[in-house]
Amino acid sequence: MLPISGGTDRAADQQLKDSIFHYYKLYSLWSDNIMPEDKAVFSFTDAYGSPADVLIALKKTTPFHAGYNANIDRFSYLEDRSNIGGSPEDLDLNRGFGLFVSLGAVNEKVAYPIIYYAEGGSSAAQAGIRRSDVILGIDDDQDFSVPVSCEGGGCRFLDDKIRQTVVNKLLAALQQSSVRIRVRHTDGIESTLVISSKPYEVNPIIKNKVFLYPAKAIGYLALSSFEAVPEGKVGRSRLNQVFEDFEQHQIRDLIFDLRYNTGGHVSTVEYIANKIIGATADGALMYKYILNAYLSKPNNLPGESFDDVSFKRNNNLNLSTVYFLVTDVTASASELLINVLRPYMNVVIIADHNGTYGKPVGFFRKEIMGKTGLWVASFKLTNARNQTDYWDGIGADQRNVADYIFRDFGDAEETMLSAALNHSVGKASSSALASGRSDRGPAVKMSKLENVNAVREGYMRR
Repeated sequence: MLPISGGTDRAADQQLKDSIFHYYKLYSLWSDNIMPEDKAVFSFTDAYGSPADVLIALKKTTPFHAGYNANIDRFSYLEDRSNIGGSPEDLDLNRGFGLFVSLGAVNEKVAYPIIYYAEGGSSAAQAGIRRSDVILGIDDDQDFSVPVSCEGGGCRFLDDKIRQTVVNKLLAALQQSSVRIRVRHTDGIESTLVISSKPYEVNPIIKNKVFLYPAKAIGYLALSSFEAVPEGKVGRSRLNQVFEDFEQHQIRDLIFDLRYNTGGHVSTVEYIANKIIGATADGALMYKYILNAYLSKPNNLPGESFDDVSFKRNNNLNLSTVYFLVTDVTASASELLINVLRPYMNVVIIADHNGTYGKPVGFFRKEIMGKTGLWVASFKLTNARNQTDYWDGIGADQRNVADYIFRDFGDAEETMLSAALNHSVGKASSSALASGRSDRGPAVKMSKLENVNAVREGYMRR
């Protein structure tokens, strides 16, 4: 049933726009929940040609935020549900090659496409493609070089037309159903691999290991997203194995690599936070909700609870410091994890620029007419210190630490990881050993220039 009482004589496209208005007014964090008469709703929605235009107009009614020079709701969005079958409730279902590429100068004269991330579970990852691989050719095209000039510690493209041609070829290749890709690994070995664009289940654990120093053991975990981890799910088992390894080594510090983690499930943040938190905070407040007047009333959203959440410690660790490696795309559930630990633990944030993205809000999907999912920024989460309004991101303790894509995740010589290790032990020692680490030679200080494609936008959902 549609929410608009007088909507029976409205066309289907009009009813869809009317419903978007209605549910946005009910659920938006910034809504006064005062529902206008139907005629006023029709007058508003009929002024816009599409449901997306209606949502854009509604978001423009939220307060202006000077930090990003726009209305504060830059988060709410529409999802096309018309061609979705089955039950795609999980964030961990994705489609494509799972390949993310930058252009990077490999020496002072030439740049190539560099893999900065291959998503776990994807065809690319399964084929053995990894961060730091250089793309030399795709299918029959073996020319992906771009001339550069490097002076004064920086590099620039010498021919923007060639740069754009290479970018266009890469983007076109990523739209194909399969490609034959030739890459050069950091050890100099070249591989030619066939990868396919297809659905896959994401494995969010990019890399985990333990660095062993004379004075302490340091854990490292790179996570791409906060997938659902219900009892019996393989993702839960994988996480448990990681933290069991940390406990066996009795790590004293943990480096959590969230540089490309754009969000996920709040419940998974809770699960991981309880794997990290110290004994003194067991039972203390983890976070609480801030809602609008409508959602604050009991039973207005059946099946949903917005009660305060407390820590339920589930670990035998005694961590001194938790380091977070972040970038401008680290957002949402990632920021929530950082935020809930800050009141109780020594947290050090290391960023490639100034800090994280800035998304302290979350949402749930409202399905409309069986074909459109409306995701309205509906709740804000605050920690035990009432810290919540990080709309411009959570600021870093160490800033402008390069995201060095020419080294793989977990490589102690990668710049961001190295900064965390140095901070933890005072100075990196040659006697450090990493479980599963292979020595791939000395790092050459090459230069990342620009991303060709970006990791998918994340969210914080219930």
